[in-house]
Amino acid sequence: MKHLLRLFLLCILLFGYTAAQAQGKISGKLQDAITKQPVGYATAALLSGRDSAIVSSALVDGDGSFTVAPVAAGRYHLKISFVGYATRVVPNVEVSAAVPSVDLGVIAMRSASTQLKAVEVVGQREQVEYGLDRRVYNVGQDLSTVGGTAVDVMQNVPSVTVDQDGSVSMRGSSNITILIDGKPSALSGLGLDQIPASAIDRVEVITNPSSKYDPSGTGGVLNIILKKEKQRGLNGVVSANAGMGNRYNSSLNLNYRLGKLNLFTNYDFRQDWRKGTGSLFRTNRPAGQEVSLQQQNSRNSNLNRNHNIRFGADYQLTETQSLTGSVLYRNGIRENEGSTFYEFLGQEGDLDSTSTRISQGSESRDLWEYSLSYRKTFAQEGRELTADAVFNHEYEPGEDAFSQYFFNPDGSPSAFRPSLLQRNKALEREREFSLQADYVQPIGEKGKWEAGYRSTFERSDVDVQATDLNPETGRFENSVGRTNHFLYDEWVHAVYGNYGNAIQKFSYQLGARLEQTNIITDQITQSRRNHRDYLNLFPSLFLTYEFSEEQKVQTSYSRRINRPWSGQLNPFLDISDLYNQRQGNPNLNPEFTNSYEFNYLRFWTHVTATAGVFYRHMTDIVQPVRQLLPGAPGDERQITYTTFQNIGQGHSYGLELTGTATLTPWWRLNMNASGFKYTIDGTEQGLATNSRLSWTSRLNSSFTLPYKTEVQLAVNYRSPTATVQGERSAFFMTTLSARKEILKGKGNIILRVQDLFNTMRFNATSFGNEFEETSRYKPQSQLVYVGFSYRFGNVTQKKERGENEGEMPNGPEREGEGN
Repeated sequence: MKHLLRLFLLCILLFGYTAAQAQGKISGKLQDAITKQPVGYATAALLSGRDSAIVSSALVDGDGSFTVAPVAAGRYHLKISFVGYATRVVPNVEVSAAVPSVDLGVIAMRSASTQLKAVEVVGQREQVEYGLDRRVYNVGQDLSTVGGTAVDVMQNVPSVTVDQDGSVSMRGSSNITILIDGKPSALSGLGLDQIPASAIDRVEVITNPSSKYDPSGTGGVLNIILKKEKQRGLNGVVSANAGMGNRYNSSLNLNYRLGKLNLFTNYDFRQDWRKGTGSLFRTNRPAGQEVSLQQQNSRNSNLNRNHNIRFGADYQLTETQSLTGSVLYRNGIRENEGSTFYEFLGQEGDLDSTSTRISQGSESRDLWEYSLSYRKTFAQEGRELTADAVFNHEYEPGEDAFSQYFFNPDGSPSAFRPSLLQRNKALEREREFSLQADYVQPIGEKGKWEAGYRSTFERSDVDVQATDLNPETGRFENSVGRTNHFLYDEWVHAVYGNYGNAIQKFSYQLGARLEQTNIITDQITQSRRNHRDYLNLFPSLFLTYEFSEEQKVQTSYSRRINRPWSGQLNPFLDISDLYNQRQGNPNLNPEFTNSYEFNYLRFWTHVTATAGVFYRHMTDIVQPVRQLLPGAPGDERQITYTTFQNIGQGHSYGLELTGTATLTPWWRLNMNASGFKYTIDGTEQGLATNSRLSWTSRLNSSFTLPYKTEVQLAVNYRSPTATVQGERSAFFMTTLSARKEILKGKGNIILRVQDLFNTMRFNATSFGNEFEETSRYKPQSQLVYVGFSYRFGNVTQKKERGENEGEMPNGPEREGEGN
């Protein structure tokens, strides 16, 4: 720890010097040409008077004022861009030694609204915005997520796919890092189905992050940005949605800004009840025994009810220092019930026996998260120091009851296997603390140093008290095979440094991150304690060449890690499901990935497109591996055993295309397609090498109709994908949505039909040396939602006009910023 702190201080000393800077600056103030109100949060880009190359840029403050600095002597054009307004160019701005500071005064901005045959088209943020290192998906423009959760949001995010369990993958890899507002959060650990879509402003997809980011997640980073109002005075949005089948959700977002103080609060309520049906057919070929067959059919239903409330404040301590604090509280319950019917068959399909398992369970969740952020800016434009501290703790008590009955082929109760009555009482406690500091130092006109330190601690405490009914005494007694108390502690300390600069049209960034990881697992029930330590270096490199303001290419490299989580490391043998037992592996090594990308970005007047090729090489891949346990001769009730292993290696490579097009003033398209070949080599573990060419595609078509109505059609397809022991089948879903603006633009009525053709289903095949298995699952996915939202307060700057700090504007002006 001391060595890492010394290394961090050394980085700050090395990166903290100030290079000679240019002395000039250009300032002004933006104002709406009609209302005379300030136009805040636009982008001011300074272009070279010689070749129109971007020299510098600045984000306009909320009061409309801006300053571009430092600026060397010369002649420039100032380009101001803001969605909803026509782009404004101020030509021939001269900076000289005699006049180093140029004040352009008030600059009038005119609305980009147009009238076309009674169809009013108002400028708004694009649903997908582009940078070379990321894509930004604006949730507010997607009607197909109304009434849903972050899972529904991810279904439409470029490069991302979601499976039946709500697990997210990017380009075939499920090992990704999910951040909330740029930081790890307990919300992301709860599962994406627990985050309401109404709370999300946008999602950033970063497929090849720089060394500034935590390298966890070999597939990349998803950064979920929550909504936060930036206008002055009291503002708010209230919404309510109802769906078929007892589904409800509502939200209230309030913001009050006065002088140096900004207060904000968000409340969300969600009730979701879903059903599903599944089936499984397995052929067992145990060595030295006869072939047997097993058929399973299951039904399940799940009820989730959650309340989220978040409140906080921003305070401007001085002109250069600000402080932000927030508290999040979450209360939720889960209730589930299900039944599974087993049929055990001989080789010829003759019925040997049957079994029925019924389960009921409930769980409550209480989560508190506290965060504090500090930001300091300096006179030198772009120089900044930030620090963040986040602490959260979660308390989850739950109970489950299981009943299993065994029958002869004629349906009579089995005399050889008495019924099982089982109960579980579980208490799960989570704690996590993180501390982070980042420093940015501009060097000259285009150079920049970045350095930072991050330390995290995470503890997971899972205590399961399991009992079985003793038929002789009539009492529930401790179940040795299921009672389990497990502790998981993880410390990660990291320092990083990045340097970037530009030489004419060529720019580069190189960096490295050094991380020390310490993990202790303590299986208290079995007195098995394990300690793992490793120190790793994670370099990154980005090279960019700008042919013009509208066309550029980038190539990048980064190294990433996937650390095994507590459930994969727990060595306790879980026999809760008699026929499918599971056990963790405390000796797992982390998985590493070397990621390479080449991207091309092109802007036209009404079309934006990116094309990229990527290659990833993975070592020590962590995968669940199933095998058939030896059973008694002639017993068709075979048991599978699943544990986690480090598979030798794997690789994936592919091509991805993303584009947006405004075909007419009333028709917009967003498209994404990705094709990749994913190969896993499991020969070291006696498994076959599995490989498959897969592809995903999504199309989002939006139509602006008369009478302030918008219709959106979203289509999502994923081809079959490979796993280490099989493959997942194709996935297809279509969603149709409509929105009608009412109450002079303050209100909206929304209708959404999810899975229009009821095609969503998840099928899979898997195989081992002694078994083959086919499974199917059909969730209740065809749903209808009706919603209403109302915006009140200061709505002068409505229409999704980039009110959030750190907004990525349209076009290439965003390029050149650091991660």
